[in-house]
Order: sequence, then structure tokens, then C-alpha cells
Amino acid sequence: MAKDVLDFAHWFVQHLELSRSWPDQARLQKLLFFSWLIHNVNYKVSFFEDDFCAFENGPVIWDILYMQDTEYSDFLTQSLPKYTPEELDTLQLTYEIFGDAGCDELIELSHESPGWEKYYNESKIYENGKFTGEYDREKQIISKDELETELKMMRNLLYAHKHREEMGY
Repeated sequence: MAKDVLDFAHWFVQHLELSRSWPDQARLQKLLFFSWLIHNVNYKVSFFEDDFCAFENGPVIWDILYMQDTEYSDFLTQSLPKYTPEELDTLQLTYEIFGDAGCDELIELSHESPGWEKYYNESKIYENGKFTGEYDREKQIISKDELETELKMMRNLLYAHKHREEMGY
């Protein structure tokens, strides 16, 4: 059974010393998205069951977005949970590939994934033909079944990463 997304967020917060500030929160959200894709490509099972939701800056996870400051600060002081070798491999590979990327770069990379944009646009609430600035939360939930394009893109990226390593780059 997959762990809770908070267990994996905990790992990234500690390893990247992420703060509660905007750029670090966006980085955390994108690292979780990419780790989900990596794990699914490599192991053909879901890394965690939490849904991604479509926001302006790409896919996010509600529990991370609305985490209380006290919960977040606990990540910095509490011991990490036990991870399976596969989970640890996924976390480390995500860190290796994306850990040095900044907030804007990760957002841009996540925007190359077409799945989130459909849900983002369809979740906008309109009155009298004008966007109200609000969103239908149910329509923001991204169907993981529709992330095939993203999985294919990640499969290609992992293939290139592996061959780059083999060639000594």
C-alpha cells in the first residue's frame, strides 16, 4: 500500500531544507508531482494516492497546499519515516534530476504536461460569461488515468538520464 504524500513531502523538506515560503512550496509541489511520475514509470504502481489538483502554476496536492505551519515545522525536527528501497530510489532519483531546479524552472517543466491545463480551465467558474476568479474544487481534481502523456514524457526523460549517466556526463 502506498504511503501518504506527507511522508514523501517530509523527505523533500529535510533533504532540500525547504521553507514554508512561496518558492519552496511550489518546488515541493512540483517535486511531488515528478516523483509520482517517476515511481509510476519505474514500478508501475502509484507512489501515493492523493489527488493532484489543477492550479494556475500547475498540479498541486491539497494536503500540502493547506498544511498548517506547525505541521510543516514538524518536518524539520521529526525523524523521517521508514521507506522501502523502491520509495527511497524514487525520492533520490527525483532529487538527483530535479533537486537543483528553481521554482520557476519546475513550474515551467510541469506546464509541459498537458493534463493539468484542461482541468484548470474547466474548473473556472463563470457568471454571465465572465470569470469570477473562483474555481470548482471538484473539477480541479486531475484524473490520474489521464496522465498518460506525462508518464510517456517522464519515461523518455528517465531513459535519457540513464544513458547520460552511462556515458559519464
